[in-house]
Amino acid sequence: MANRLFSAPRLAPLLVSWEIASHVGLQFEIEAKRDGAKFIEAEHMLLALAADPDSDAARLLTESGLDHQRLASALHEEHRRTLAFAGMTAPNNGLVEATELESSLSLGTSAKVAVRRALIASRQDRPRRPRLRSTDLLFGILQAELGTVARALAIAGIDRAALMSRARGSE
Repeated sequence: MANRLFSAPRLAPLLVSWEIASHVGLQFEIEAKRDGAKFIEAEHMLLALAADPDSDAARLLTESGLDHQRLASALHEEHRRTLAFAGMTAPNNGLVEATELESSLSLGTSAKVAVRRALIASRQDRPRRPRLRSTDLLFGILQAELGTVARALAIAGIDRAALMSRARGSE
């Protein structure tokens, strides 16, 4: 039930009411499919936010030295290092099985947690403001102290706490 509620096509209209452009919601799914993922995870949401030139989240990421390309490179390196730690090598990108383009992806656990954190934080800061902004979602993604996003940001040399503080303080 929750997976159907959080599929990208159902999430896109909700994001519009949250002041996040609908094309960003669809970009979540594009980033996940480009990665060959079966679910949209927090790293795909972060890539989508970085790819939206009109968003405050992309501006904050760029000011911190993270554009879409650098973020994608850091995520690729994180994936490679994680596999190497397990004694495996990353498959050739050309050989990774693509996710079906026609199928709709649901949010994975890290993405659901990021959305939940973003909603909670936005309501604490602005109880009368019901809309979630791109910086709220960025904050929700960055709150994870462990996981793919935190490791990729460390690889890129980004101060996650400072970026999180800037995302929380933006209006």
